[in-house]
Amino acid sequence: MTIRVRIALATVALLGGLLACALERPLPSDEPIPPDASAAPQVVAAYHLVEDGRQQLAIGQTAAAIATFQKALALAPSSPHANFALGEAKLRQADYRAALIYGDRVARLVGNDPEWRRRVALLRGQAYEGAGDMARAREAYLDVLRLDPGSGEARDGLGRLGDAPPIP
Repeated sequence: MTIRVRIALATVALLGGLLACALERPLPSDEPIPPDASAAPQVVAAYHLVEDGRQQLAIGQTAAAIATFQKALALAPSSPHANFALGEAKLRQADYRAALIYGDRVARLVGNDPEWRRRVALLRGQAYEGAGDMARAREAYLDVLRLDPGSGEARDGLGRLGDAPPIP
């Protein structure tokens, strides 16, 4: 097989994965929150593994991404990045219970950080919605709006539930 054929096949596979991801509901976060400058080396290494896993997740390689996230978690068990990424991947797999467990871990790890709380609330909203627990999904989406009144993701979630609040 020539190099041109290999490149063409790789491009088609990549575009197919990106298209499949684009058709799915977006994950709860845009970018991972970088670790503090004083973070331990294993936390920084775990963060970079999480970035690698996110790239795998973006092209539809969910199982590979989960394995990468688990490596990150093995390096830094208390990494909110690794726990959150696993929650996102489990959400993608429709393993809503596991997504909620990882979200709860992140909530315990990050305390009152508003950006992390917003992301966890959005993850919870999507997980509860996927699991069919609309009352808890609604409450989670409302938590997101309390933290970020302009959140389109939370408004979309509430809209799917039939509860879209007015835009201020």
